[in-house]
This record gives sequence, structure tokens and C-alpha cells, in this order.
Amino acid sequence: MRKKPKSFIQSFSWVGVMLIVMGAIFAGIAIIIQLMHISPEGVNVTINGVRQPATLETVRSFKLIFAVAFGTPGLLLLLSGGFIYGRNAANFRRMSWLKENGVRVFAEATGFTQSNVRVNNRRLMRLTCAHTDYLETTYVFKSGALRMDPTPYLPEGKIAVYYDRSNMHRYFVDVDGSAEIGRRVV
Repeated sequence: MRKKPKSFIQSFSWVGVMLIVMGAIFAGIAIIIQLMHISPEGVNVTINGVRQPATLETVRSFKLIFAVAFGTPGLLLLLSGGFIYGRNAANFRRMSWLKENGVRVFAEATGFTQSNVRVNNRRLMRLTCAHTDYLETTYVFKSGALRMDPTPYLPEGKIAVYYDRSNMHRYFVDVDGSAEIGRRVV
């Protein structure tokens, strides 16, 4: 059994999945309470220590409060989890498309800087690289959030960058693919 090599790139898909599961649990509880049959005799309402007679309207109010209390956080968790997971899926599709249809250049790794993302009270890093084309125009590319510095694993400090011919702002810095080439060479 061949183990998959550990990636340098930090993935947040698990956060989206976790939020979706939590949202589904909250929304499920809200739906179950709405579908449950609750009779007015099963509801105990007291105001200032005096038991009040429960009515069908009291039961409806209880169900509505419960639906809002559990349904709203459930919906918010589902939406935010879906957004995070969908964004990661879209980035994966964009990376795959750029690898298949984009132009590949080898850029020089120029720096390793901190990003604004913190995981376990530690800032994630970004790799900055530059490529100069035949017209002497220099393009600067930044990688996604990285777990650790990949520069010792890059062959000759070069990293593969895929970009869209029609839009240079659509690019993908292939840290894992470049480091894999460096591992095979060493």
C-alpha cells in the first residue's frame, strides 16, 4: 500500500464539512420538533410560580420559538459550511483546469512570507515567486496558504506556475507538484 505524500498546501475543506454536519444537526432538531405531536396537556407553563392553562396557541408558540432557536443557527452553519466547501471545490476545479489548459512556466522562488491565516496559534505562510518573460516583463505570483516552507524541496529554487493565457490574474502555483519533482531528483 502506497501512502500519499503529505501536502504543503493547507486545505480547509474539512471546516466546510464540519459546519455542514453541525448545521444539518441543528436544522434536523428544529424540523423534528415541528413534526412532533405535542398536546397542550404535555406543556407546563408557569408565570411567577402560578401554573397557567396551556392552549394550542401556547404549543404553537413553543414550536415557533424552538424552530427559530435551532433553525436559524442551523441555516447559518449550513450556508457558511456550503460556502467554504464550495469555494474549495471551485479552487480545485480551477487548479485542474489550469494544469490541463494553462501555460506552465517555472518561476524563481523569491520569498516566504506570513499570511493572515492562523492555525493552532501559528501563522500560515505563502510562497512568493517571480517569472520574467522574453519581453523582460516580470510577473509575481503568490501561493495559497502553506503548512511549512517548501523551498528546501524545490529543484534549483524553481516552482511551476500555471496561468490562463487570456487572464494573467488566474494562476496556480503548483507547490506540491514542484516539490514532488525535487523529491524524485534527490
